[in-house]
Formats: sequence, C-alpha cells, structure tokens
Amino acid sequence: MTAMAMARPAPQRSLRNAFELVTALTSRDLKLRYQGSVLGWAWSLARPLALGAVLAFALGRVLGTGITAEFLLAGLFPWFWFQGGVQGAAGSFIGNGGLLKKVRFPRAVLPLSTVLGATLQFALSLPVLVGFVVAAGNEPSAAWLGLPLVFVLQLGLTAGLGLFVASVTVYFRDLEHITEVLLTLLFYATPIIYSVDRVPEGYRWLTYVNPLAPIMEGWRSILLDGALPAWSHLGASAALTAAALGAGWVTFRRLEDGFADAI
Repeated sequence: MTAMAMARPAPQRSLRNAFELVTALTSRDLKLRYQGSVLGWAWSLARPLALGAVLAFALGRVLGTGITAEFLLAGLFPWFWFQGGVQGAAGSFIGNGGLLKKVRFPRAVLPLSTVLGATLQFALSLPVLVGFVVAAGNEPSAAWLGLPLVFVLQLGLTAGLGLFVASVTVYFRDLEHITEVLLTLLFYATPIIYSVDRVPEGYRWLTYVNPLAPIMEGWRSILLDGALPAWSHLGASAALTAAALGAGWVTFRRLEDGFADAI
C-alpha cells in the first residue's frame, strides 16, 4: 500500500512539469515575437482588421454582395488563430533542434506551446471582435453560452493538425511550405468570406467533410444570428476533430524517437 501510494504522484508531477514547460515556452515565444515592438500584442489585430476592411469594401460595396464587416470579422479572427497555430507548429521541432538533442523533456510541448500562443492571442482579441459585433447591432443572447464549445472544437482541431504537421515536417521538410499553400486553399474552401448557403448544391458536400467549416459557421451563427449551430454539423466537426487529435498524437508517438537524428 505504501509503495503504491508513493508511486501515484509521479504521473501527476510529470503532468504538472509538462504544463509548466508549455506555459514557459508559450511565454517565451510571445515575448520574442513582440520584443522591441511599440504596439506589441496589438499587431495581432492588424491582419484580420485590415483584411476585413478591404474585403468589406471590395465585396460589400464594389461588388454589392451585401457582405458586412462584422460578417467577415466573425470568420477572419478565428481563421487567423487556426492558421497561426498550424503554420507556427509546423517548424517547431526543427526550430528547436538544439534543445531536442541536449535536453530530455516531453517533446509534444513544442508544437502545443505554439498552438497555445496563437490561442492566447485570439482570446485577447476576442473582446475586440465582440465589440465590433455589438457595435453593429447584434446584442448578446443566451446562444453566446455556446461559444466555449466552438472554442474547444477549434482548439482541438488546431492542436491535432499542428502536432501532425510538426512531426512529419522533421522528416519531410517540404511539408512546411506545402502547409502554407494548403492553408491558402483551405481559406477559400471554408465559409469565411461567404456563407454556406452561397455554395452551389453540387459542391456543398465539401463543407461537410471540412472540419473547419461548421466551426466557422458556428462562430458566425452564435455571434451574429444569436442561434446555436446545427448539432448534426457540430457532431460531425467533433468527430473529425477527434480524428485529427488521434492522428496527430499517433504520428508524433511513432516518429518522435528519431527526431534528434533526423534534425
């Protein structure tokens, strides 16, 4: 009994150490990213706000589609979180090659800390997005209680894909550049600058196999329409998110032993 009692805290200590390491690496990356910058974190708002303004003018005013700035921002803010997490995680093992060779630690914390950094930036920018939504005349509703669900789904999807891409990139360096191209294609294949109902019926099936599509529609549905997204769509997204997490973890575990030699 005594030996068992003494052995139990070990996994807890390991988990706590991993959490502390993720926190430290995330803090380090954020400090390095904005070191010497006058505006600091505010720069993370520049891309979605600038792109939202340009697209609102081009699509809404010039082409007369009726797309508004708040409609675009409700998709662009979550998109840049997803893009930043996956793209940043891609080179996380390669960029810390020296650390991998010298120190033994839970290696998964490297891509996960990058994803967490992107998540923290999004969380800090969320009040700005909410401010734009409310200023546009969309009042908070009970449906907003569903935001944590959409948040968790996107976090899981980003973490799973980030871990997968980071692991494979160690052995196939071109994947880091391929990821940039694929993310650009995914941006247009996901209902971010348009809604699902604008997709022709013959191609709408693509939105059901894209795990990011119902998540983006979920943000917009809750924030702008004050309604929870369809549970069937969220259920499909949850299944695909679980698959992405599983694929990312299995790939990482199978490849991690050779990281130091490959780098």
